[in-house]
Amino acid sequence: MRLVCISDTHTKHREVFKDLKKYTNPNDFNVLIHAGDISFRGQQHEVTDFIYDLMNIDYFDVKLFIAGNHDWCFEKINEPHHKGKYDWLKHLVFEENMMQSNCQYLEDGKTIIKVDNISRPIVFYGSPWQPEFCNWAFNLPRNGEKLKEKWDKIPKNIDVLITHTPPFGYGDYITNTTRVGCDLLLEKVQEVKPLVHVFGHVHEAYGVNITEHTLFVNASMCNRDYQIQNPPHIIEIKEIYGEIITTHMYAE
Repeated sequence: MRLVCISDTHTKHREVFKDLKKYTNPNDFNVLIHAGDISFRGQQHEVTDFIYDLMNIDYFDVKLFIAGNHDWCFEKINEPHHKGKYDWLKHLVFEENMMQSNCQYLEDGKTIIKVDNISRPIVFYGSPWQPEFCNWAFNLPRNGEKLKEKWDKIPKNIDVLITHTPPFGYGDYITNTTRVGCDLLLEKVQEVKPLVHVFGHVHEAYGVNITEHTLFVNASMCNRDYQIQNPPHIIEIKEIYGEIITTHMYAE
């Protein structure tokens, strides 16, 4: 299984999508992961363009995405006082509609993928929440009980965790001495020990960290000035002598 990981495209996804095919492996099962911030403000035209373009990519077997703090409509759609205002989004992310194009939107939910060359299914889980920052979407008080409740939903048997926020200490620095990742998420990741944790949110911290149990991937495509700068991350998941292992490759 090959994962191609991106995040934080902020309406510039077409600039990214045009080159994605070269990162796939035609002899493998290819999964595209987008870890949120598909838009600037979650406006209808921004989100509609992204989802239509995502649905029309035909060289990935599965395409997974979550929302980020800029993607307001995905949070507002669940608020009673916005009833009816986001019916256009309900139509777009309707499960049957998405599945026809091998797309899935994950919001505190999981999906299971079975491939022929791995003896057990690979479990993916996605969540958009993050510690409060400037009153953006999917914000909850840092280290608060409500945020902990969101992370407590993460199952123990997952292989690939997709969040918008980084955990504290991994891909979360905004300066050499300032980190903004989520402490509570780090605690959950250390408990669950996923093979891979993909996120974005902090543009300037693009990169990877490899630990004994988890490969941490900040997949932000944009730099701090919201210009596409970084290539996707490519991750191979293979089974060798009964052990499932991950290998990270930087795209060229």
